[in-house]
Amino acid sequence: MKTFNIRYRSLDKLEDFIYEYEIIDCPDLLIQVFSYEIDPVKIKSVISNLNKYFPKAHIIGTTTDGEIINGRIMTKDIILSFTIFETTKLSSSMHTLTYADDFAIGRKMAKEIVDSDTKAMIVFAKSKEINAMDLIEGISCVKEDMVVSGALSADQGRFENGYVFNKENISDNSVVAVALSSKELIAKNHYTAQWEPVGREFIITKSKSNRLISVDKMSVKSLYEKYLGKEISQKLPLSGLEFPFVLKKNGEYIAKTALSDPKDGSLIFGCDMPKGEKIQIGFADAQKMLHNVWKILHLVNQEPVESIFIYSSAGRRRFLKQYAHYEVEPFSKIAPVSGFYGYGEFLQNKNEKFFLNQSFTLLALSESPVVSVKELVLKEPKDVNKELQTFRALANIAKVSSMELQELNQKLEKRIREEVEKNRKKDSILIHNSKLAQMGEMMSLIAHQWRQPLSAISATSTGLHVKIELDKFDKNFFLTSLDKIEQYVKHLSMTIDDFTNFFKPSKRVEETSIKYLIKRAIFIMSASISKNSIDIVVKNSCEKEIRTYPNEVIQVLINLLKNAENILLKRKVKDPKIVICAYQKESRCVIEIEDNGGGIEEKILDKIFEPYFTTKDHKSSTGLGLYMSKFIIEESCHGKLLVENGSLGAKFTIVL
Repeated sequence: MKTFNIRYRSLDKLEDFIYEYEIIDCPDLLIQVFSYEIDPVKIKSVISNLNKYFPKAHIIGTTTDGEIINGRIMTKDIILSFTIFETTKLSSSMHTLTYADDFAIGRKMAKEIVDSDTKAMIVFAKSKEINAMDLIEGISCVKEDMVVSGALSADQGRFENGYVFNKENISDNSVVAVALSSKELIAKNHYTAQWEPVGREFIITKSKSNRLISVDKMSVKSLYEKYLGKEISQKLPLSGLEFPFVLKKNGEYIAKTALSDPKDGSLIFGCDMPKGEKIQIGFADAQKMLHNVWKILHLVNQEPVESIFIYSSAGRRRFLKQYAHYEVEPFSKIAPVSGFYGYGEFLQNKNEKFFLNQSFTLLALSESPVVSVKELVLKEPKDVNKELQTFRALANIAKVSSMELQELNQKLEKRIREEVEKNRKKDSILIHNSKLAQMGEMMSLIAHQWRQPLSAISATSTGLHVKIELDKFDKNFFLTSLDKIEQYVKHLSMTIDDFTNFFKPSKRVEETSIKYLIKRAIFIMSASISKNSIDIVVKNSCEKEIRTYPNEVIQVLINLLKNAENILLKRKVKDPKIVICAYQKESRCVIEIEDNGGGIEEKILDKIFEPYFTTKDHKSSTGLGLYMSKFIIEESCHGKLLVENGSLGAKFTIVL
C-alpha cells in the first residue's frame, strides 16, 4: 500500500504529480478529495479531471471546514489523497438520504459493498437533518466486526451548502462510502473527545428523534441566549462548535453539536436527543486535548501503519486555533497523513459504535504486518498555558460554582422530601381524624333513619302481644302485622346497604348525574332533616352526565347539608330552609347549597376551609369537615369548592 497526497492547483500540476509518482489507473486505486471549495461547478471540474486520468479508480469526496495534508492544516485548499492498494479490493456506493429512515439507507449501502473480508469502511455524508447514529447502526447490522471511519461534510462554517460526491455525482443530501476488503488488510480506529461540562445540568423536556425542541421547558436557542448571550444564540449552529452540549456516556462526556437550524427555536442534531436526558454546556482544555492525541500517537507508532487518515471536528480546529497543528503534525513522522475537518465523526470498532462531535478520529491502515517504530519528538506549545490561563480560570470558577449549586440543590431537595413526608403524615392524621368525626355523624344519621322503623316494629309487636293476651287471635291481623314487620326490616337492611356503599371510596371515575348525587345525599340526611322540620328545595336544570367519583361528591354534599342543618338549629331560625340549585355553565356543572341561616361573618369567611378551624364547640367538632370537603373536590375530583354569603345565608358552590 502506498499513499500520495497533493494540494490541487491546476491540471498541469496534477499531471506532473501523476507522472512523478507513477500513479497508474486501476480498480485498486482510492482517491479521496477534501475540498474547501463549495461551488458544485468547480468541484465537478476537479472530478472530471480525475476521471480523465483514472476512469477505473474509486473516488469519494466531501467539502470541508479545513483540510489536512502531511501534518499541515489548510483552510483554502483542495487536497487529493491517492492510495494504491496491493491486496485490497475496493467497492464504493452512493445513496440519497430520505430524512425518513437513515438506518435503512445505511443497511442497504453496506449490503451492496461489504463482504466477509471487509475490514474497513470509509463514510462521508451530507444532510441538514441526518440521523447519523441511525446511519451507522444500519451499516453495523450488516457487519459488526469491521472498522467504520469518516465524517459529515462541512462548508466553512456556513451550515448550508456542503456536498459529498463520487466520480459520477455531487449531492447535498447523500452518503458516499468505500469498503476495503482483504484478508491481509489491518485497519484500526482511534478517537478522543476531551470535552468537559461547565455549569448546571439541564433536562431535555421535548424532542423528536434528532430534533431538540426544548430544554428545561425553554427552546434550545433561548437556553443558549440565557446562559451564553444573544450573540452566541444568533450565531447557532456555528457557535455550537465552540460551545457544544455534553452528555455523559460510559463514564466520559461526549459532545453534541447542532447540524442545522429550522428557525423555530429548535435545533437538528446528528443523533437522537431523548427526552429526559441530562445535558450540560461543554468546554475544553487545550492541554488535555493535545496530550490525549499524543497518547493515540504512541499507540499508532506501535502498530503496523502505511497510511493515516484523520477525520476531525471543525469545532475542535476552531477552538484550538493556532495550536491545532500540534494534533496532526506528529503523525506525519509515522506515515502519509491526509483528512479533513467536518461537522461530526463516524466511528465503529469491534465493541463500540459512535457518532461523535468535537472529536479527533484517526484511521490507520496497513497491508503489511511489519511494525516500524519511529522516533518521535513532541514539542509542548510554549504559550498554550499562558494563552488559555484566563479561560481555564473562568471555566473552573463556573465548574466549581456549578458543583456547589448542585450540592446545595441536593440538600434542598432532601429537605423538601423530608418536609413533604412530614406533611403526608400530618395529612394522614387529618384524614384519620376526619373519618372518625364523620363516622360519628354517620352513626347519628343511621340512628335517625332507624328510629321510625324500629318504633313501628315495636308497636306492631306489642299489638300482636296484646291480641294474644286478650285471646283475640285473628289470623289476617297476624299475617298483615308480620308483613309490616318484614317491610320495616327490609327498610333497615336497605339503609345499611346505602350507608355501606357510601363509605366505600370510589376506585375509579364513574359516569353519573347531578340528579343522582343530590338524591343520594338528601336520602342519607332525610331522617335528621325531617325530624328538625327543615324544608329542602331542589332546583335542578343540569341534565349533563359527568365523570367523577360519586361517593366522594356525595360525602361533600352531606357535609354541607349537615353544616347548614347545624347553623339553622343553632340560630333557631323560623321556617328553616335549605335550597339546592344545580345548573350547567358552559362545559361545567354547578351545585349551589344555600341556607337561610343568616350567613358567615365576613372576618372569618376566608378561614373556614383551614384545617381545625371551627365555629362550633371544640368538644363537638374537629374543624376538618370543610377542609376535607375542599380537598376532595379540588384534589380528587379536579373541581372547585367556593363559599360566599348569598341573599339568605351561607352559599357553598361546587363546580365539577
